[in-house]
Amino acid sequence: MKKLELHHFEKSLTFDSFLNEMSEFLLGEKRLLVAISGGVDSVALLHLCLQLQPNHKLFAVHVNHGLRHNSKSEQSFIERLCLKYKIPLLIKRFKPDFNKKESVEMWARRVRLNAFLETRKEFDCDYIMTAHHSNDNLETILMHLDDGCGVEGLRGIPKQNGFIIRPLLNFTRQDITKYIHQNNLNYLEDSSNLDTSIKRNFVRHKVIKPWEIQSLNLIERFNALAKKATRAVDRMNCLIEAIGNDMLDDSKPIIIEYEWSKYLSNNQLVRLIKYLVGEIQISWRGYRWTSLEQWIAAADTGSTFKVNANWTLLRNREEWVLKKNTMGSDGFSLVFQPIHQYEMNDDPSKEVIDGRAIIGKEIILRQWKTGDHFQPLGMTGKKRVSDLLVDEKVDLFNKKNQLVVTADGEIIWVCGRRISEKAKVTEKTKNFVELSLVPRLG
Repeated sequence: MKKLELHHFEKSLTFDSFLNEMSEFLLGEKRLLVAISGGVDSVALLHLCLQLQPNHKLFAVHVNHGLRHNSKSEQSFIERLCLKYKIPLLIKRFKPDFNKKESVEMWARRVRLNAFLETRKEFDCDYIMTAHHSNDNLETILMHLDDGCGVEGLRGIPKQNGFIIRPLLNFTRQDITKYIHQNNLNYLEDSSNLDTSIKRNFVRHKVIKPWEIQSLNLIERFNALAKKATRAVDRMNCLIEAIGNDMLDDSKPIIIEYEWSKYLSNNQLVRLIKYLVGEIQISWRGYRWTSLEQWIAAADTGSTFKVNANWTLLRNREEWVLKKNTMGSDGFSLVFQPIHQYEMNDDPSKEVIDGRAIIGKEIILRQWKTGDHFQPLGMTGKKRVSDLLVDEKVDLFNKKNQLVVTADGEIIWVCGRRISEKAKVTEKTKNFVELSLVPRLG
């Protein structure tokens, strides 16, 4: 027991230990927004921040969700507290408004975050400060494990997430309570924290509290685990970023050579895909990891997987293909441009034809369809468009969105691939017309 007391004494919450946690954020004069609920944690944070003045400017925000009968008295307490300390305060009031797909807790979390971000802009603050601590971190890790998380979930709550910083993350609830009593500070008791029908409260009261009785330094050990997981994920992400940067190309689908399957596990391939679609810093729930890993392990050529609303992954022969925002004919325009002479070019979006192939005819740009056929340049007979695409080994994405140009219903150009023999330029051609496929803006 004496060893435990010594350990807490060595890391007790004081202004000096708080300042040490804040030092990396205080280069130059800063404008700091403190999120205050009136509970023990946020009151301690506000009191610690007071001692940063006058070198730094302090502001406060309180979110009144309107969920409890005593929300007005809580707001009044915070108003009096900030008036006492002469701290500019902004109150954000809400009326409960959520649907069946969103729990009360999810709604409250969403509106609270939006309120914090809006207030930061109104006060022109550098950081938003919240009072999350080590106990909160342990609760979060256990809930992530229950959701089936990977190693990302073991990182718990980050000390910084954009504009939000959490300087009390290395202190326990016991450290904060001790600071409150030492400084004789008044705070509010939130009765909803005792409601074990709420998952976080259940974990806190029914799992962690009994566990702490039997396990010495439980909070500290999980805090150390979170730091190890953070370092491991950061190192892995650096490796994945280095690999992924060589694959990124804004003008083309992203190709992951199947050869990478020999060097990366399926889990690491998922991490690479997360980076390529811009979600490397977003924690996925377990089912997203598992479903994509299982698909990668079993995918046949031609099968696809919807990664998110913007990206789809294709298993294509000896490669994986990531495609974003595919467009059909409604995403392109066909431009006709008379030219004086024929010149060769390597641009697949342009083709020069004999003007006689289109003069006086109805010209249509559309997606190809089953049964389409034409006479390819240099051939005497006709060929199905589908066979041409197979011969050229066109992947499923590009095959699905292949465009053709027709003149009175007859295909004269399989866009980007082959023109018709009937539209070719010859020695007798007098009217040269350049066809261009141009993406529409807006």
